[in-house]
Amino acid sequence: RTEVRRRLKSASRPSLPISTEMPSLMLLGPYPGNGSVSTWNYFEFLSGRLGESLPGWAVRSEHPGAGVDGSGGVRALSPRSRAWADNYVRWPLRLRRMRADIFHVLDHGLAWYDRFLDRRAVKIVTVHDLIAYLTWKGELPLPPVPRLRLPILFESVTQIRRARHLFAVSRHTADCLVRCLGIPSGRISVVHNWVPPYFRPLDQSERAAERVSLFGPEAEYVVIHVGKPNPYKNRIGALRAFALLRQRLPGARLFLVQPMVPEERQLLAELGISNFVRFFPPLSPERLRLVYAAADVLVFPSLYEGFGWPPLEAMACGCPVVSSDRASLAEVVGDAAITIDDPHDYSRFAAALERVLTDPATAGDLRARGLARVASFTPERALAAMSSVYEQIC
Repeated sequence: RTEVRRRLKSASRPSLPISTEMPSLMLLGPYPGNGSVSTWNYFEFLSGRLGESLPGWAVRSEHPGAGVDGSGGVRALSPRSRAWADNYVRWPLRLRRMRADIFHVLDHGLAWYDRFLDRRAVKIVTVHDLIAYLTWKGELPLPPVPRLRLPILFESVTQIRRARHLFAVSRHTADCLVRCLGIPSGRISVVHNWVPPYFRPLDQSERAAERVSLFGPEAEYVVIHVGKPNPYKNRIGALRAFALLRQRLPGARLFLVQPMVPEERQLLAELGISNFVRFFPPLSPERLRLVYAAADVLVFPSLYEGFGWPPLEAMACGCPVVSSDRASLAEVVGDAAITIDDPHDYSRFAAALERVLTDPATAGDLRARGLARVASFTPERALAAMSSVYEQIC
């Protein structure tokens, strides 16, 4: 305890500001392993690439948990307790020491960081979605937000309202900020997410080999779903749609990325499709690319998306998409996917999947449209848009 107190006291001492000869930008990200994979990827990409678009700027990045060696009294903490201490004790003290002209918090759920930052600095927040807030307001039919998370949610909403500027990853999210939080549209810039360059199709021979390796020789038709088992992702809907598809195409197999949860295990047994569904563990980007590129179609019956990465990633790999059109999804996929307005209409999803799987002309048209569509979602476009905002503000 003495050692922990000594470290915390030392961490609270103010650090010297960075050089004032050039504008300075600090990117603030999540604790590793917390939140979504896409949020961490967003942080890592901007940390590595924004400096290229801002010559003459000092661009740095920080996140909780970095630089903690685990020695002394910290070693006695359990991993969960240590993560809590890293996030809610050490990190606020580090935030108080930081100096920059602009602080950019790269996820709306972390906007509470701003409470501890230098008041003289400009604050920017990226808002990916308002799912937690809309659920708390009763506007989304999802399980209630855990009570222990509510203080962080309320503080984050407060800091989002106070931020000098906001980046929204879709027009839909920007409209929600205006409608739900009363934020003037002039304080919001829509900067769509991008397709990382490693998401690309396989050539014909590579695809044939990876298809057998990943899905097995018995998979005549391969349907995939990518996303965590969060209620708004509607993986239960994907399973129900697949069960109906199996009645029409017995050779179909479904592969879901991210582990199975008990509710899904029970449903598989009830539907009698346990032998035809497989769950992958979390995959590296390189491995995920192979799954997309070797599959026949992505099914994505989501109830709500602030952006929706998987359909875009799938299209970049040449995989046709059947998706709901809820929230931002229609904005993302455009006319490059088969979209269904009711994510609970599993019969229509099954029919659309059957059409893609059995009609080569439909599948080929969707592949071509998808590859053309993703050309609008480039990293360079996003970097240029963000850099323009920074330069106007500073």
